[in-house]
Amino acid sequence: MAVVDVITEFADALIEALSPPTLAAPGGELACLCASPSTVGFDDAVIGQAMVQLTRVVNLAGTAMSGLTDAAGRAGLPARKRVKTSTDLLKQLGITPAAAHRYARTGHAAHTMPGVMVHARTGGVPIEQLDAIGKAITFVGKRVPLDEDRRADLARRLSCQVTPADVSQRARELALEWQPEIDETDPDAVPVAENTDLNEMTLVTGDDGRTTGTFDLDALTGEELNQALDPLCKPIPQSDGSRDPRSAKQRRSDAFAQVIRSYLSGKERPTVSGGVLPHVTMIAPTQCGDGTSAPGSVPEGSSQVASLGFTGPVSSATVGLVLCEAAMRRVILDQNSAPLDVGREHRLVPAGLRRALEARDRGCAFPGCGRPISWTDAHHCTPWSEGGDTAIDNCVLLCRMHHTVVHQTGWEVFIGDDRHPWFRPPLDPQHPDRRREPIRSNARRTLTAAPTAAA
Repeated sequence: MAVVDVITEFADALIEALSPPTLAAPGGELACLCASPSTVGFDDAVIGQAMVQLTRVVNLAGTAMSGLTDAAGRAGLPARKRVKTSTDLLKQLGITPAAAHRYARTGHAAHTMPGVMVHARTGGVPIEQLDAIGKAITFVGKRVPLDEDRRADLARRLSCQVTPADVSQRARELALEWQPEIDETDPDAVPVAENTDLNEMTLVTGDDGRTTGTFDLDALTGEELNQALDPLCKPIPQSDGSRDPRSAKQRRSDAFAQVIRSYLSGKERPTVSGGVLPHVTMIAPTQCGDGTSAPGSVPEGSSQVASLGFTGPVSSATVGLVLCEAAMRRVILDQNSAPLDVGREHRLVPAGLRRALEARDRGCAFPGCGRPISWTDAHHCTPWSEGGDTAIDNCVLLCRMHHTVVHQTGWEVFIGDDRHPWFRPPLDPQHPDRRREPIRSNARRTLTAAPTAAA
């Protein structure tokens, strides 16, 4: 029997075993077992054995798919199916991009770990572990010369690890242990720590829209990164003098975000297509002013929320924050999700106005903050999307932390009769009738409403 027939027969049998009971049929054995297992242990052995065997099946399926993915690429199947790579071929089958890339990597790296593949072909190694071992062998191979025997030894050592994270950790340890001594007399010899060819970085946007990443940098680039982050990582006391509540990791991430924003504000950075320098790309349906669509204006099934170009859907609060940025590219979609207006780069606060705001606010104007000018965004008191003017009497400088606070909490900011920013704290739910006392900023460093407070 052909292998395709065997796989088809097995899939049909599994479908039958999982079919739910109906009036016409009693249902499959697995479906009945999943729906009403014994509560006194009679089904323990059956459930356990079924899970063991299905684990083997899942592992075997991953191994087989990785091999077929590599074979498809070598046979030229993607080109005949009018796609670029075998990974794209898997995506057309409904496989997620992450899984498709994993199959492709594992299939390509299988020849580097023949001993591990022997166990994989019996269903003893999950595809995630195979992928981790393949990537780890490549990682070590870039740093240490590997002959066939040493590669086999490396694969054996890595296969003893329990999780993909353990595999990665062990690979880093072995790379350091096996690192050869640098021949000082060889002018072309480059220490591993200084080899820029080994630099790598990954960025992944998760299901919740948050972005995580890893990087592996040479010593000089790492030094430059630390040099850029260090002055921005220092704790900043609260407005009442208490300690900065942020952890070291939070301060480091805030510093990294500030470095990115400073770069995006620079004039010398490379431009994207069209010659513009947007901070972000925001895609929005026909707007009501806050980035959301009017009720009934978008057909069912179409997106009714704004979305960022790389990281996906965002709330209306973040839309408001984006609209306050110095530069953005906006794409308006019509009711059929077709581009209606790709817009233009909006310089919401021109250089002259920015200098006037810097002279007035002298940094973040939020009461008690005072972070430096270079850390601040220009915020519209009356939102620009709601008709607010781009003028000194409608703008205020806020650091990103307090800019976010204003957009996401009940804090309000307005320009008073003295033409300086004033802030009104959120409503106290415990005392809803209590007056929300305005607090004058004027770059003061203490959180107080007293007009005689020291600046």
